[in-house]
Amino acid sequence: MIRTQIQLHSKQVQWLKKHGLTKGMSMAQVIRDSVDFYRLHIEKSEILNLKKKKALKAVGAFSTETAKN
Repeated sequence: MIRTQIQLHSKQVQWLKKHGLTKGMSMAQVIRDSVDFYRLHIEKSEILNLKKKKALKAVGAFSTETAKN
């Protein structure tokens, strides 16, 4: 692990400490878990956006003949 320092607002620290106590985790572990959760969220969002772009590209790529009366 790499040691780092961050600055947090007092309300953020209060929440981290309270959440850590209720879960039996250190504040540092809560922060590490939060970073992992956020990273996964971003990665999933990027994959979803790529899928959307591919799907939108495919829309209209194939034409069908309309039935004439």
